[in-house]
Amino acid sequence: MNIKIAVSGIGGVGGYYGGKLAGYYKEDENVKIYFISRGENMRTIQRQGLKIQTLHHSEIVYPRQITDHPEEIGTVDYLFCTTKSYDLESNIRQLAALIGPHTVIIPLLNGADITERLQTLLPQQEIWYGCVYIGARLSAPGLITIFTEKEWLWFGSPGGDKKRQQELLHLLQAAGIQADNPEDIILRIWRKFFFISLSATLTSYYNQSIGEVLRFHLDDFFKLGQELKAIAQAKGIPLPEDIIDKNIADQGKMPYDSTTSMHTDFKNGKRTELETLTGYVVKSGKQLHLPVTNYERMYQKLKQQS
Repeated sequence: MNIKIAVSGIGGVGGYYGGKLAGYYKEDENVKIYFISRGENMRTIQRQGLKIQTLHHSEIVYPRQITDHPEEIGTVDYLFCTTKSYDLESNIRQLAALIGPHTVIIPLLNGADITERLQTLLPQQEIWYGCVYIGARLSAPGLITIFTEKEWLWFGSPGGDKKRQQELLHLLQAAGIQADNPEDIILRIWRKFFFISLSATLTSYYNQSIGEVLRFHLDDFFKLGQELKAIAQAKGIPLPEDIIDKNIADQGKMPYDSTTSMHTDFKNGKRTELETLTGYVVKSGKQLHLPVTNYERMYQKLKQQS
């Protein structure tokens, strides 16, 4: 066994999961972990390693190699993509040297159509679905901070290579990652998309925290939820009947002043995931001839601010 795993995008998600793998397999000649990064983050990790700070402990890890030149690594067995969704297409083109006939690509990005977008670019490639729940950020170059107690990584493909899915599951779990390879991976991605699409759209549109939106605009949670649920049903995604109520209850468990990364990006004048989290719903509504009036209104206003 000689397995090469590459992680592209060493931010919160890629840094944590790549770091867990790099730390566990640091002396294993059969499993080699590579990071694709750039700029000061790459240079800091090259000099002093990647520090992962959780709520309870910290560790410093070193990958086999970190580079901004994928051709130095060559083709890999598994490629995790963890960049922002708006970078997906350009990022995957830059990673061409990593991708061979047997490379499996696992995107861990926000969005309901990420795997389909990759499949359009690489129709012959084995591309699985991926979904994570974790509170992680790149706090400084070479420093990943985890601010939640629990994390989950789900991946798989209903029609994909089952033997290789089990191989990757074993590799992840051995490294201490809370990974699973569920049969209902597509439903799980949609449940997460439901959660983040509503909250990202509303916090960004009203420029308010999650607590403020729940307090002053609760009716809009229901309106957006009904529109998105209708889209999911038309696509054959069996979301639970009570998903809107459950979503609101889950949002209510968040700290009152917390907000979404898209809202933060809008406030800081950065590029946002508006097209992935809001525009996708508007586009789907038009394709399916379903009304998404509230999503459309919020999308158009936010697009002017982008």
